[in-house]
Amino acid sequence: MKNSTVWLKSARYQSNGICPKSSKVEVTSAQEKVPGFDQSVMNRLRVLLVGAGGLGGEIAHGLIRKGVFQLKIYDGDRVSVSNLTRQYFYESDLNKNKALCLGKNLIKEATKRTEIITYPVMFQKAIEEKSDTECDVVVCAPDNDDTRVYVSKYFMNKVPIIFTGLDREASTGYVFIQNPGQACIACARPNAISKERFPCGEAAAIIDLGKVVSGLSLFAIDTTVMKRKTGWNYRQCFIAGFAPDIMQNVEKKKECLLCRTTRKRHE
Repeated sequence: MKNSTVWLKSARYQSNGICPKSSKVEVTSAQEKVPGFDQSVMNRLRVLLVGAGGLGGEIAHGLIRKGVFQLKIYDGDRVSVSNLTRQYFYESDLNKNKALCLGKNLIKEATKRTEIITYPVMFQKAIEEKSDTECDVVVCAPDNDDTRVYVSKYFMNKVPIIFTGLDREASTGYVFIQNPGQACIACARPNAISKERFPCGEAAAIIDLGKVVSGLSLFAIDTTVMKRKTGWNYRQCFIAGFAPDIMQNVEKKKECLLCRTTRKRHE
């Protein structure tokens, strides 16, 4: 039995998960065989997701299939026709808030007792309204650098952040893991705080690249909270293969304006 209740501007959804009476096999048994994967961690993991679009929706879908305990979703945008080819929305969702629709559409896909709380506002606005931001890990998947920089600063010394994004031609995408006290998004991508940065707008978009980058993002989440091993904290993939993929460990840069400003504010 699944239900939803509305609290202030947010909507709260609760799933009882999948419990087939005829099966003696636990629904998550296959993924529990993966080296380093710990289902007990996933069963209590609280994830905060900024952005309910193509990347955010794919990552959210993966998390609730894995059995995440709680997922908070923030997005102030509305569903448009062009979103329907690659995002978890339907015709009945058109012109409605993305966060609210994503939570409603995904709760039926949950395999465990997942709670989804959706906030129909941009993350910056939610902070102004004193929204609850308690979580174990953040996923930042908007289409603009202003939000990425804001999230990086807000959570810099608190919890890990998984940043992810795509380019305007839908040819390459990246994933970056920002751990507390270590390299920030501007260390990995200095243009994020450049005056020349720009939002995605009406950029090209296709589901192919989003699936690939979202999968890497899900893996990155596991590596921050479990014992799954990885040899990178920054990974960029070029889907056509005309350029080699990039995998590296970005270190904190002394000259990084974002790190330096945030560090001085907290000292």
